[in-house]
Amino acid sequence: NSLETILNSTECNLHEFIDDIPQIFATDNLKAVSHKEETNGEKTHTLFDKFSTSSVNASKDNTNEIVALKSKCEELHTQIECLTKEKEEAFEEVERLKDQILSQSTYCTSLGAVLGNLTWRASRFPQIVDTWLSNFQSKIGEFLSIVNGTFGAFVNTYRSAFPPTSNVEYQFVMGLLGIVTNISASPEGREFLITNSSGTEFVQKLIKLTPELPSASGTISLKRLMLMILYNVSMNKTGLQYLLESRVEDTLSHCLDDEASSEEMQLLCLRVLQSVTYDLDKPKYIHNLITAIPIEKIEIMTSAKRSDISNAAKQVIKYLRHSQKITK
Repeated sequence: NSLETILNSTECNLHEFIDDIPQIFATDNLKAVSHKEETNGEKTHTLFDKFSTSSVNASKDNTNEIVALKSKCEELHTQIECLTKEKEEAFEEVERLKDQILSQSTYCTSLGAVLGNLTWRASRFPQIVDTWLSNFQSKIGEFLSIVNGTFGAFVNTYRSAFPPTSNVEYQFVMGLLGIVTNISASPEGREFLITNSSGTEFVQKLIKLTPELPSASGTISLKRLMLMILYNVSMNKTGLQYLLESRVEDTLSHCLDDEASSEEMQLLCLRVLQSVTYDLDKPKYIHNLITAIPIEKIEIMTSAKRSDISNAAKQVIKYLRHSQKITK
């Protein structure tokens, strides 16, 4: 503001000086004009001195401000370098931890696959399962909880494309399902399975997820174990009721309709149907079964080349027709 005032004042004085120039040549006023000129010159000199001083002060202020800003920039630059270095170090640490977790996960999965398969083979002996159920029921309950969570996560991860059967994760899940299959092979084992909360959740997952598995050779071994567990559960009164309430017939119908299903899968489905339809006397369940799996479809299977498939289909039809007569 002071600089602007000085400039404005200087401009006014210059205008006055220019306006008075014509009068310099008049003889009478020459002395007065000379005096006024001297006065204006002094004023102008004073104003220019003020302007010069103000400019110097302003220049000093600007220089100080520039120095301060430069110092601030250098400080911020140093901070940015520190933050960049910290970020790089943090990124390297994250990558290192990722590799470490992956390595540990692979190790644990491999260990689980080995121990799971060993335990699966050991559980083929009924006395082993009896010992577990007699002395380690709480541990069996924890085991079923692990199976339930692991199986669901595995199917959700590989729903669209299953890994090869040699994959350690696949082997791990196979081992878990194999153990459950052998546990449910005994009356006490299937009773424990269907009365344990984690066990019933797992059976529900089997019913729900079996149709969602991709039709590929890699799923055959897994489906075989799943159907074997459903068959074992159906031999328990509580388990049979649970399967019927959960509409297991929809799952079986999907397996029978799947063109990629092997003859072994068809036979296992018929085995489950045999168990489910035996002495079935409730109209609701009979209607659901016949609606999901028409008798005509099963009759076609009675002409199968394999005698075990043909005989199983005939047995299912016999049970269904008997049930229909009872409910009429």
